[in-house]
Amino acid sequence: EAWLATGASERCQIVRDLEHQADEQKIDLQKKLVDSFVTPMDREDLYDLSVRLDEVINAAKNAAREVEALNFCPRDDRLGQMAQTLTEGTRCLHNAFYNLSINLNEAAEQAKLARKSETRFEKIYRQGMRELFELNDFKTILRTVEVYRAMINTAHCIDIVAEKLHHTIVKIS
Repeated sequence: EAWLATGASERCQIVRDLEHQADEQKIDLQKKLVDSFVTPMDREDLYDLSVRLDEVINAAKNAAREVEALNFCPRDDRLGQMAQTLTEGTRCLHNAFYNLSINLNEAAEQAKLARKSETRFEKIYRQGMRELFELNDFKTILRTVEVYRAMINTAHCIDIVAEKLHHTIVKIS
């Protein structure tokens, strides 16, 4: 979200660096799963959640790459609203994971809120697309559609993680 707002030239590199850190953490978790005798929840669920979380950060990286490759500079506030919604969704995922060992009800509530962020995102997306196709600038339309689609993929990935997390919470509660 801040990355889009600032327009800083290093913005895509920051997202790439975070994606590499996430990959390292996923690999570390998977090694620990192999070595652990007991896990706090089903090994398969832990593994699946790590893979799905990786898909979220990969989708964010791909959205950043689209912005960079298309030299995209938003002319409306829709992209900012979309980024804010993605931030809210990931914050809810973070809160859900944080609460797994503390408060399962709160973890489930946060997972539900993360899922709702995709619905909010889709509403903003449709409004943005409607407004976009009122323009007569074909290049702007094409660039914007590509960025919007990359971002909606990120929202979908957040929803998938939240759904899997909710399923896991149901299993352990």
